[in-house]
Order: sequence, then C-alpha cells, then structure tokens
Amino acid sequence: MLGFKLVVFTVSLLCCSQLSARTLEQLDYYSEEFFPYNYVEDGQAAGFSVELLALIFAQLNSPAPKVKIVPWTRGYATLQQQAYTVLFSTIKTEPRKNKFEWACPINVSRGKFYGLSDSKLEISSLKDAENLKIAIMKGQAIDGFLTKSDFSAELVPVKSVEQAFKLLALRRVDLMALTEQSLEGHQSSFKPLYTLFENDYCFAFNRSISQQQLTRFQHALAQVRETEAFQQLYQKYFY
Repeated sequence: MLGFKLVVFTVSLLCCSQLSARTLEQLDYYSEEFFPYNYVEDGQAAGFSVELLALIFAQLNSPAPKVKIVPWTRGYATLQQQAYTVLFSTIKTEPRKNKFEWACPINVSRGKFYGLSDSKLEISSLKDAENLKIAIMKGQAIDGFLTKSDFSAELVPVKSVEQAFKLLALRRVDLMALTEQSLEGHQSSFKPLYTLFENDYCFAFNRSISQQQLTRFQHALAQVRETEAFQQLYQKYFY
C-alpha cells in the first residue's frame, strides 16, 4: 500500500510539474468582437490587439498563437474557470484586479457617461446622474463599476453598443455608460458628460500561469511598445 501511494504521489508531482511548466506558446488565447481592438475579418481574428499579440510573439521568436473570438461572457467565464487561458482586451478594474494575472497596457480605457450632442445635462459627480435612466452593457467594466458604486440610478441593460445608441437617439434613456473606444466613428452624434474611470486595457491571464512566463510576456510587451512597428500599428487603427 505504501509503495502504491508513493507511485501515485510521484505521478501527481510529475503531472503538476508538467502543468506548471506550460509556456506562453501552449496557452489558449480568447478575445471578443470589439472593434478596432479585436474582431473577425474574413473568418480570422483581426484588430489592434490581435496584431499586437503577433508582434509580442515575434519578439519572443515564436509563431503567433491562434486567437478564438467568442462572446464576452463566454470568454470571461472561461478565463475564470479554465487553467492556462488568456483573455484580451480586458479592462483592469479594481474588482477584477486580484482574480487574474495581468500584462499591461494594450491601451488606456476611459469609461464615460455620454449624452446626445445637443444635451443640456450637466454632470459633475455620480450623484448628479442618480435620477436619470442610463443604458449600460451588462457584464462590461462600466457595469461592474457602477453596480459596485453607491449609485442608485435606473440602469437599462443593453446587448450592444448599437442598441444603446438607438435608445438614446429615441430619448428612451438620458445617458449611455460606455468606454471611449465604443464610440469610434460616432463621436459627432454624442458627447461626453462625465468621466467615470480611466483604466488599462490588458491581457488577462488565468492565475495558473507561472510568474516566469508572465514576466516573459510582460517584458516582450514592453519591448514591442518601444518599437517603430508598434507606432505604425497604433497609427493604423487610431489615426
């Protein structure tokens, strides 16, 4: 019996050792439809963050990993429940900070209240918006921020940015709570009325990743951000 237990213990140690040794090249990378950061184009993952990931792996002298584009809720659940997974572009918020390991930044995210371009609302604090109806994307960073704040406005859940636009245009809500990047191409129709937060977009890793591999990734990201290739990539998507 003792010999059997020793064999089981030895096999367990070997398995654990193999798992803990998993490299960046062996992880599963997930993202969502969020233009211009990550999206599907001609059946393939594309976008600023996807190309940035390819530059990081080029810096590591490794082929770019395959990126699976899935709905945000599925990707976020996978990140929490499945070892050796990565989700991007993920906003690093206070409630999420200790749930994952992080490599930052991909870019900076600013969460804001937006009104129609002719809005006369003046908001200088969250309290000023408490009697208003606000469209909000469920499960997104702003949703977590507002639901954990001492804030009692009527939050109207929407499934897409376009649905939020429509509700505001029809004046069925007073405001939209969205990230700045969500308004790409629509800035003329809406205007920011209040800044909720400013956080980093990051690569979020399930905590099963080793610190050695996380440091390897973060170091490569920092190196890439200093290159001309990164500047050209940024200009391609944001200018």
